[in-house]
Amino acid sequence: MSTWGRPARRDDRAAGHDDYYDDPAYRSGRDPYVTPPATAPRGGTPRRDGFVVRGLRALSGVVCGAVLVLTVVVWVAQYLGDKRDFPGPGSASLSAHVVAAIVVTAAQLFADRRHGLAAAAAAGVVYLTGAALMFTQWWG
Repeated sequence: MSTWGRPARRDDRAAGHDDYYDDPAYRSGRDPYVTPPATAPRGGTPRRDGFVVRGLRALSGVVCGAVLVLTVVVWVAQYLGDKRDFPGPGSASLSAHVVAAIVVTAAQLFADRRHGLAAAAAAGVVYLTGAALMFTQWWG
């Protein structure tokens, strides 16, 4: 195709007006449709956490999910209690669950994106928040 959108004619090509192959990728001699080779990250192979940190992170994910489920359960109980004139868990309990859910989710996201001691500490925050929620709101 020529610059004007019409097929290039023989005299256009002879005069050098065919811009189809006038691309830096073609001029470099490299095929533009070939994927470039992947480069290794700095330092060689990527780091992998040890078994203990991965286990702590997995278990804290389960605790995080449990806190989220309990938050939904308390919210539904509060909603149904209000609709049926029955005393529900109360706004203090619902607020405590919502705050705990936010803290636990943020700590779990941090643990999933970090390595080593930082991931283990964030998993510890998840465990402590879940334990505090259970002792103050469910077993109190």
